[in-house]
Amino acid sequence: MESPNKDQEKTVTNTDKKKSKQKWSLKKKILVIVGVVIALFIVIFVTASMATSAPLKVSDEFITDIQAGKASAAYDLMSSDAQLKTSSQDFTAMVDQMSPILTGVPKNTSKEVSAETGSDPSAKIVYDVTGSDNYTHVLTVNLVQVDGQWKVLNFESVKQ
Repeated sequence: MESPNKDQEKTVTNTDKKKSKQKWSLKKKILVIVGVVIALFIVIFVTASMATSAPLKVSDEFITDIQAGKASAAYDLMSSDAQLKTSSQDFTAMVDQMSPILTGVPKNTSKEVSAETGSDPSAKIVYDVTGSDNYTHVLTVNLVQVDGQWKVLNFESVKQ
């Protein structure tokens, strides 16, 4: 049996390469691009959700403790810097004033986490809470991450 000559061998090889390099249709290209974009959005969403979930949990607990009049529990969620600036007695007096007013279910309206090189990560969580005084109270809770733990740095209540 004779082996094929080299020209025939090259032709077969080139034809095989052309078959394996078939062009994708425009529809397939668009589907792949759309799939990649959707996957990127999912990754960004999951990453953002994970980044804000821990400070949101601490902030939710802080607001719930204030509403329930649990000043000591809320005070324990504050950073050491915040505790140095506000005594436990002053904080308790403030909670005693606020808890009867903040009767509505806290509605989270905004959350953001930021981290800059050389400083601890921080977060800002904003809530709307309907009060027994018929006003909406906008509560802003600022948090800082210290040694892996999220702590309340300060908070503000504005009546609207």
